[in-house]
Amino acid sequence: MGILAKIFGGSKKQTIELLEASITQLRVGLFSRLSKNYYPIYGKQKGEFLSAALLNNVLLKKPGNKDGEHFYLNNVVLIEEELKKLSSDTVIAEALSYLYAAQTLYLVFITKDPFSKGAQEFGEQATNLSIYIPNTYDICGSDNVQECVLEIMKYSSKFIDESK
Repeated sequence: MGILAKIFGGSKKQTIELLEASITQLRVGLFSRLSKNYYPIYGKQKGEFLSAALLNNVLLKKPGNKDGEHFYLNNVVLIEEELKKLSSDTVIAEALSYLYAAQTLYLVFITKDPFSKGAQEFGEQATNLSIYIPNTYDICGSDNVQECVLEIMKYSSKFIDESK
């Protein structure tokens, strides 16, 4: 029996599904909050493009379409400036911390490697953005990964509800 099966009693699939749901909720909640912050300054369309560009950058993703690519190329300086500000918004910074924690745990389950290239890249990106990635003790007060995944799910559910 593998270490993950021992930890989770064979519920690896359920844990992965909870992490995927948490990641989705955090991304949607962050997009909503960022967009609300930027609408009054840049208008709806530019605010949404900026929010998407920031999240893509946070998650080390490229723009998803030609419009996003065009926005990114024409607004690199603005995106870089706003990325630097993310850690100063305590609500956004906390959500990003949980997003990085969830994303890192997800990669551990998928790759079976806690030091995978993806996990290392997320750690580097979080450091570059001055975002702390909490460990299991920070999240749930123990090293019980399953309890921590449930705490991440509770946090992400609350965060998306408060971001509407």
